[in-house]
Amino acid sequence: MKNGNDLFAGRRTWCRQVSALAAAAAFMPGARAQPGSQKVVKIVVPTAPGGSVDSSARLLADALNKVQGERFIVENRAGAGGAIGVQSVVKSPPDGQTLVLGISATISVQPAVNPNLSYNPLKDLAPIAVFAQGGLVVAVAASSPCRTLKDLVPLAKEKQGLTFGTGGQGTFGHLTGEVLRADLGVPMRHIPYRGSAPAVTDLIGGQLDFCVVDAFSMAPHVQAGRARVLATAAPVRHPTFPQVPTLSESGVPFQQGTWLGLFAPADTNPEGVKGLSKAIEGLAASADFRKHLNALGFIPMYLGPQDTQKLVSSDIEAWKRIAKASNVKVDS
Repeated sequence: MKNGNDLFAGRRTWCRQVSALAAAAAFMPGARAQPGSQKVVKIVVPTAPGGSVDSSARLLADALNKVQGERFIVENRAGAGGAIGVQSVVKSPPDGQTLVLGISATISVQPAVNPNLSYNPLKDLAPIAVFAQGGLVVAVAASSPCRTLKDLVPLAKEKQGLTFGTGGQGTFGHLTGEVLRADLGVPMRHIPYRGSAPAVTDLIGGQLDFCVVDAFSMAPHVQAGRARVLATAAPVRHPTFPQVPTLSESGVPFQQGTWLGLFAPADTNPEGVKGLSKAIEGLAASADFRKHLNALGFIPMYLGPQDTQKLVSSDIEAWKRIAKASNVKVDS
């Protein structure tokens, strides 16, 4: 039997979550679904369907729908390393009806490597919240002789160069591969795909030497014995592959990680942004939401609008240093 303090603590936690979720019900006047209204809030996902990013967006939309009614939907707009999807939201009216799932690839990496990018996330987007963090994996097919990252060196000499696949040009995976190329000192050719799934398919099919993709896309193939993970690109070991070392642990000086957040067009109603951010804070504290994020290979977290803006700013500068060191530039 719980004592009185436990009961009061539990009630306070429950009240905070309910209050946070209720605050989002007043998200934005133009976005609120009235009886009989067909209006919805659209979350643009800058990747192809499938994979952990898309699945996380659908998890978020479903969770918000349970609290606020059926008005959050997901729309995939992949291409140009995610820039197409972000740009479509930047150009949308700031009425709260069109949001974008921000990921480090599109919000931090692209601005760092593409001088001609059509948007500036620090000026053109209003941060709502960051709700998850994670990393990528460096994987080979099960038939590969490589057991560690260092094994890529003799393989590159044997094949006179390696090919690696990622979810797109100028993405987190792309720069991670370029960091490996510079650190290992062997020739590598980047093969960009429209998402992780086709890259994994070609890896299993023997058309790539390795790929740098999300753990969610790779996990079923590892479990089935078709692929092997050599290292993870993240500050700490990945929850899906806790036995696999990070790049840093493998001798490659790299500690960047991925993250997921929600953003609105600049000039969106600040009170509405704050309300939705509080709703996401409530979800991030929910055991059910956290469990499902963990299953997708992410660690739940929460950063509000101001802290998210600080994260984006520092992340862009970090990726600029990485891109310069690896001599990577992407022209659109």
